[in-house]
Amino acid sequence: MNNPNPTMNNEYYDLQYIKAIPIGDYLHACGIEPAKRYNGYALYHAPYREDPNASLKVDFRQNLWNDYGTSQGGSIIDLVMRMRGYSAYEAMAHLAERKAAPLAPTSFHRETHTEQIRGEQRPSNVRRILFISEELPLYLQNYLREVRKIDLAVGSPYLRHIRYEVGGREYSAIGFANCAGGYELRDDKTFKGTIAPKDISVVAGETNNSPLCIFEGFMDFLSLLTMKGKEIAPCLVLNSVSNLPRAIAYLHEKGIDSVQAFFDNDPAGRKALQTLCSAGIKVEDMSRHYSRYKNLNDYHVAQRTELKQVIPPRKRGLRR
Repeated sequence: MNNPNPTMNNEYYDLQYIKAIPIGDYLHACGIEPAKRYNGYALYHAPYREDPNASLKVDFRQNLWNDYGTSQGGSIIDLVMRMRGYSAYEAMAHLAERKAAPLAPTSFHRETHTEQIRGEQRPSNVRRILFISEELPLYLQNYLREVRKIDLAVGSPYLRHIRYEVGGREYSAIGFANCAGGYELRDDKTFKGTIAPKDISVVAGETNNSPLCIFEGFMDFLSLLTMKGKEIAPCLVLNSVSNLPRAIAYLHEKGIDSVQAFFDNDPAGRKALQTLCSAGIKVEDMSRHYSRYKNLNDYHVAQRTELKQVIPPRKRGLRR
């Protein structure tokens, strides 16, 4: 099955391993050497801009960088994004390919050193993906159909079966990809979680000049998809109201100044609406259509349940 959304790639890279690749070694492999060395860190001329003052600090102990000239910084992924103009996913793919290549001992891929850091930096509560599949197991399909009332014919292309490990134990969940290569996780009970990194999800959809639809969570997105019975577009899923600044940055970057917001009917949802308006976004508050319910999925489930009660399924039997 082809993924209809190119921004939601289902190939996984070991994030903790990639972040453990020493930044100093990577810069050395790129032919970039420190201007000044100190105990535990070094200063570089930023390779992505004019920097006569050597304002790029690389902390070797924490494996983080900070550009004092631009107030930017972060992990090696952020640095590769800045240096090469890559997206987060492209940067991870680049680093994964580079670390798999047989590089010289002086390059950034020092196997024993990286493995040591990897072991030291990976805490026991980190979720590590073991397996990704396009086919959801039957019990998760039943949960989506029976409990959430999601039509899998239209919803399945956006979902993955994620088997992951945390603390030495294996788990299984529904996965919904975000723009940074992470996944939002849901099981058939009450568990909600994330395979880092956390980010928004963007669905390209149809190009019919319809306002962008914005949701707090992917269950609401799948609910509207089911209600419409076909592709809806374009859409953005926050995956958490804490991602609203990223969503606003995306909207401004794409020149989108009008949205339909399907937020929850709670204080956080109302605050999110106000934040969008304050950012100069014209917002149509769609929650008024389900004002008696907490969110769109609750409304959708209630509608489907009432319809089933009004029109009971036909009983099979012999015709007279």
